[in-house]
Amino acid sequence: MTRNWMRFLFVSLAVILLVGCSSIEDEVEDGIENAKLVFQSDAEKPNEKINNMKLFIPSGFSIEDEPDETNIILSKGKDSYILFLNPNELPGSRLYYDLMMADTNLNIVEEKTFEQNGRFGFVAILENSEEKYELITSIGGIKLSTISKQQDIAGNLEKMMTIVRSITTN
Repeated sequence: MTRNWMRFLFVSLAVILLVGCSSIEDEVEDGIENAKLVFQSDAEKPNEKINNMKLFIPSGFSIEDEPDETNIILSKGKDSYILFLNPNELPGSRLYYDLMMADTNLNIVEEKTFEQNGRFGFVAILENSEEKYELITSIGGIKLSTISKQQDIAGNLEKMMTIVRSITTN
């Protein structure tokens, strides 16, 4: 009886570990696909104005402190999102992507580029720690990044690309 119980426990543990291992791949795949769809779709109508920029902020997000011209901190619950704006870069700029790819210290789990109508964008998932990942979404001179739990990757990438895609400057 004890031997059967131990087998059951071992098999159950193995199944749980295998399911946990495959879920990062599923989250990454779903997140990249979600971001691609947002990139290729029409931008959300802006609902916020900061300095000379208009952007869409999803429900539950808020703008922290006093934003400056190039850095804006957004938050949702305990999570922070850092929005970088380089007004000297056009929508087709590959600057942030090229800088990321040149950094040999980064542990890139997955990255994907998108191009449409003169815009260049990308998403990247970087290993940050055993259970957390740095997520990056970018179009041209606009980049948004956060640290995410594994189970939030797909949803975060979609919301982040929605924000980046919505930004317009006057």
